[in-house]
Amino acid sequence: MDLSLSDKGQALLHAPIVQRALPVLHRLTDAGYEAYFVGGAIRDALIGLPIHDIDIATSAFPAEVQALFKKHFDVGLEHGTVMAWADGETYEITTFRTESGYKDFRRPDKVTFVRNLREDLLRRDFTINALAMDQDGKIYDYFDGLTDLKQRMLRAVGVAEERFHEDALRMMRAVRFAGQLGFDVEDQTVRAIRDNAPLLEKISVERVRTELEKLYQGRYWAQGIRLFIDTTLSAHCPWVAGQQAAMAELYQNLAHDIALPPIELTWALTLWLTADDALTADQRIDRLTKQWKLSNQQKKTIQKYYRALQLRAVNEWNARAVYHLGLPIVSTVEQFIGTQQEASAPIGDAFSKGDVKKAQAIYDALPITDKKQLAINGKDVIEAFHPEPKALIGELLDQALDRVITNQVANERQALLTMLQQQLKE
Repeated sequence: MDLSLSDKGQALLHAPIVQRALPVLHRLTDAGYEAYFVGGAIRDALIGLPIHDIDIATSAFPAEVQALFKKHFDVGLEHGTVMAWADGETYEITTFRTESGYKDFRRPDKVTFVRNLREDLLRRDFTINALAMDQDGKIYDYFDGLTDLKQRMLRAVGVAEERFHEDALRMMRAVRFAGQLGFDVEDQTVRAIRDNAPLLEKISVERVRTELEKLYQGRYWAQGIRLFIDTTLSAHCPWVAGQQAAMAELYQNLAHDIALPPIELTWALTLWLTADDALTADQRIDRLTKQWKLSNQQKKTIQKYYRALQLRAVNEWNARAVYHLGLPIVSTVEQFIGTQQEASAPIGDAFSKGDVKKAQAIYDALPITDKKQLAINGKDVIEAFHPEPKALIGELLDQALDRVITNQVANERQALLTMLQQQLKE
């Protein structure tokens, strides 16, 4: 049944997260100030998505909020935000404000606190995010965001170009919301993104990456990627600039109605689906991870996924590959292959039939699953062989490990030492 706006407001009002936050609004309104729930929580509730957090906007100035909530943290006081502690939880309370002078296309040079809700909502990015709800469940919509929600449309508040000059990251938020919500982007907003796409280069790599990864994780990721390419935002991103073909390959070869795999596998897929004869795989991974400022741990995981895709494309798993890549990597890749093949996606043709149980069986059959379980260690090798140079110690242990995991030698101390002695003689 399609609920009325008032019914939806009441439903949101009775959500547990809102019920816990209502006393905060009451404290502000009882003191004579206006106070509202704002932003994404209202949007998500109205379209039936779960609410993960809630933000509060108020006519009370920061000092007035501080006076009402004795226990607080001034995390963004210059922008009017006070993190207030109430009933064992913290709430982000922000004073109505206007902003001006965005010299870096991200942060305002001047913030002015105001007492008017409409002025505050006017600075928001998109109409669907410029909604507010009071303590009685009444929805406030000054920019026709409710109509856009109903039509599943993303539209900038006011003049799109002005919104993107205020904060260029909003352009990436547009394609991210398209990927998460499956909304179309209104034509004028699309044109403004395309016209102002170069401004994205003014934004920090980390912030752009966060939006792109959220897009990847969205239910409608294919829609978001198509918009990412069509608006030319992709031409102004680290690594992707000049690599739009990689994004297009990702879009064309995967099943659009299936969620993308974990982000590191998605990065590996993007690399694997495009060839570059001038660089090795490790060089390409190194370039991608450096330009996107990914962590060393993420780089290692991407390398494993890339190697797993390479191996799996030419053969099925063997004990050696499963041991070195690890069951989580192998299982994730195998599950990805299986779901893509079930959906008859083009990428499925690159692999033999996906079978998670078979990979699990290979792992379960391994004599050991960690090098620490090897029956000999460096001390044993030194005492038995006095190897020179010392680097030979590691090489001998690696040989022993390989023979054990491939079931060529039993994981027993004497059997391993005997095998290594024979290797040294040869």
